[in-house]
Amino acid sequence: MATPQDAKNKNDVLSDVQRLHMETVKAKLQSETTPSSLLGGQSVPELLLNNYYLPVSVSEDGSECLELDSEMCSTVEEFLSQAFSPDSEGCRIVLYGTVGVGKTTATEWLLKDWASGACLQQYTLLLKVCAREMNKPAEEFSLQNLLLRAHAHLTAEFLSLAFQRPNTLLLILDGLENCQNLSDVSGLISDPLQKASASVLLASLLKGSLLPAASVLVTSREPVSLEPVQCVQVLGFSEVQWRTFFQRFFSEKDGAARVFQHCKQTLGVQDLCVCPAFCWTLCSVFKTQLQSGEEFPQTLTQLLSMITVKLLQEQGMCEERRRVLLIGLGRLANQCTPFTNYTSSQYTHSTFSTSHIIACGLQDLLDSQKLFAFIRMTHDVATSDGTFCFLSPVMQEFLVALSFYLDQSGPDEGKAVVGRSGLCDAFLAGLSDPSQRKLLEGSVGVFRSERVSEFRDWLRDKAVEVLQGFAKEEHINCMRLLQHTQDPRLIRESVQPNSWRTLSYSHLQDRDYATLSYVTSCLEEVRELNLYGSSLTEQQVLALTPALRLAHSITLSQSTLSPAVVRQLAAALSDSHVTDLDLSSTKLGDAGADVLFPGLTHSDLSKLKLSACALTEACGKSLAIMLAGGSKLRILDLRANDLRDQGLIPLCDMLRSTHCKLQELCLDSCELTVASMPALASALTGGLSGLKSLDLMRNSVTDQGVQSLSHALQEGNCSLTTLRLFDCELTGSCCSALAAALQSANCSLTDLELSVNELGESGAMLICDALKSPNCSLEKLSIVRCELTEANFRALGSALVSGICKLKELSVGLNRVGDSGAKHLWTALKHTHCKLELLDVEMLDLTDNCVEELCEAVAASNTLSTLILKNNKLTDSSVLPLVKMMQDRQAMQELNLQYNEFSEDVFEQMDTCPKIRY
Repeated sequence: MATPQDAKNKNDVLSDVQRLHMETVKAKLQSETTPSSLLGGQSVPELLLNNYYLPVSVSEDGSECLELDSEMCSTVEEFLSQAFSPDSEGCRIVLYGTVGVGKTTATEWLLKDWASGACLQQYTLLLKVCAREMNKPAEEFSLQNLLLRAHAHLTAEFLSLAFQRPNTLLLILDGLENCQNLSDVSGLISDPLQKASASVLLASLLKGSLLPAASVLVTSREPVSLEPVQCVQVLGFSEVQWRTFFQRFFSEKDGAARVFQHCKQTLGVQDLCVCPAFCWTLCSVFKTQLQSGEEFPQTLTQLLSMITVKLLQEQGMCEERRRVLLIGLGRLANQCTPFTNYTSSQYTHSTFSTSHIIACGLQDLLDSQKLFAFIRMTHDVATSDGTFCFLSPVMQEFLVALSFYLDQSGPDEGKAVVGRSGLCDAFLAGLSDPSQRKLLEGSVGVFRSERVSEFRDWLRDKAVEVLQGFAKEEHINCMRLLQHTQDPRLIRESVQPNSWRTLSYSHLQDRDYATLSYVTSCLEEVRELNLYGSSLTEQQVLALTPALRLAHSITLSQSTLSPAVVRQLAAALSDSHVTDLDLSSTKLGDAGADVLFPGLTHSDLSKLKLSACALTEACGKSLAIMLAGGSKLRILDLRANDLRDQGLIPLCDMLRSTHCKLQELCLDSCELTVASMPALASALTGGLSGLKSLDLMRNSVTDQGVQSLSHALQEGNCSLTTLRLFDCELTGSCCSALAAALQSANCSLTDLELSVNELGESGAMLICDALKSPNCSLEKLSIVRCELTEANFRALGSALVSGICKLKELSVGLNRVGDSGAKHLWTALKHTHCKLELLDVEMLDLTDNCVEELCEAVAASNTLSTLILKNNKLTDSSVLPLVKMMQDRQAMQELNLQYNEFSEDVFEQMDTCPKIRY
């Protein structure tokens, strides 16, 4: 039976072991000899001992968002401190993420702070094992042997004592490669002295059958689906963090800011900067450039070229040996897993063996530093299973691309390289540009011209194919490759002006907008730039400015635009080719309008859509100033804004200006009333207004307002040809004045919309009679749901055959006159004087009884091409004659039979005629 003295002795022993282990951890860190390198990054001792360490971001919910402002992300330091708090006995954590994002360094930081007494002091021992010791499937070992192998200063006796108090242990297993299938592992162990395979040992630790009270931290490239393990994704640096890294690296703030902006805006390496080692490489290169006063690299290809040439120069090799080295390294790299970026969880850091190095012709460099400027050992080079990996996966892909242009091997080798990965293709594109490969050719000799042509042909064909599709990501990837070539001529050959006309480029990264802008700026013409649904920032608008100035049509509808963004947009458009701008549903507001309108005053803009932009009467004055200040605007859409009468009146004054070029004005649903109609009528007759189309739909115009407008229509100075008064609270009382206007010799109206008003029989009769006047120029009339009667249809039929009526389009739907009312229209259609090309008789309560005469009328018509019979009571029995009519009448282009009472049995019959919609 254990005595209190035994317990005291054990405590003393554990305290001694803890002190020994802490001192060993600190000594090992200080004696670490791995140097910092240009590709390999800053050494761990230099990072930790000199307080350069910057904790990377993690996401507990698995989100790959690198927005540090997001509440979903915290730092690895914050997370681990909380996860392994004093009350977290038996906690199992897996930190997973792609290679190079900082998992191993995080465990080293944890060990260092524990050994110095800064954190996790509730644990007696933090024991770290490099997972390479466990990545041997055939070998079996016990947990105790594994720990003793990693910690030579500990003894089996000490560990046995520690295992008796597992709640004071934190075991760290760093760098596991294959742990995703642990849920299927059986035969778990519970004894730390029992030997087992790596998978059984790991599963036993994580599932808690082995040392359940101990805490376990595992780093892996993939998450583990296992209870009770908590998996946390290590994301690397966020933008805020890599900016901070740059600030720490450079002693001068201006230098740090300049390098940061260049990397973000010019190089576009945001995805790569999640890796701390890559940030170290960037800073090291740019520090040299700043000190020497040399120009910064303008592309990623130029950056890697500079690094490669620098490393080759340090080795003191001749040109031929340099070329042999790069070709061999490229062949070696091509055997590794393709790498695109550090945000992809699919990438694993490929290793290769000594035999691979020999097979690639580099055997004489195995013991040379020339090779190890690019690669590092992962196991002892002297052993038979010695393995290696590239110091930088970015350099790995660059070497593949470089060897493609240097290697004299057959064509099959080249085919295996092109299309290997996005990053490799980017380097292939960059190196196809003579100016970007000039530095390298000066060091290793000229590139093979046939390989350059081969790649450029591939890229041209790929661009033509991809840009005809609708996959936005593929579009952007293709444009990135074109941008990397820095060749405007190749871009013009690869991209047609309207290749992406129907695709919206919204929600892109900053660098993608810069790419889009570069590609479009290389084209001779950009007809349309579609940015529908965007949430642009000032920086993104600045990047897009060249494209915005070149495009003829820009769509930004459904976008979110802050006042600052609108100001940037206005500045870009003030000196541009844009003639058509759609800002519909952007919630621009009066403040945004006040910023936008001055910038558009002297632009070439001829069409502006501002529907549903949250404008009020307050914007009326600034809008009027723009229109009267030299604007070339011809079409203005203001529908669905709370403009009201007070906002319209300044616009009316503007219409009188000789500088106003407006021809079409849409005021649909603008909360207007009769109060502003006199001012509007006065503007139309002022002699200077060139307005030809006026849309007042869904406003409270009322009969009195129409009377004002009708008087204006009779004035010789009014040039209106289109007037839309849909749902304007009209009655038959307005029809007398309107009919008088239509019969006036001065009226030039050709399109009149009166639908959804209570005109009634008497009011509509006046309009029908006006159609017979020689002065009436109406060609299009819509009187849908106006309470028409059969008498009105009789009058319409009479007008259509009068020989005077000029109507070509007539819409009379939703007036329930039935077959008897429609009969008058069928009769009219048969007459040679009837000029109708389109007839809409939706929802007239038509039945099968009218179909025979209808078919006769259509067959006899000389002009009809479109007939709309939607929402009537036609049944299956009508289908056969209607199909025959359409097949026999070649001039008919469309018959709309939607929403009738057809069964599925007749669908096949209607399908025989593609001109029938049902």
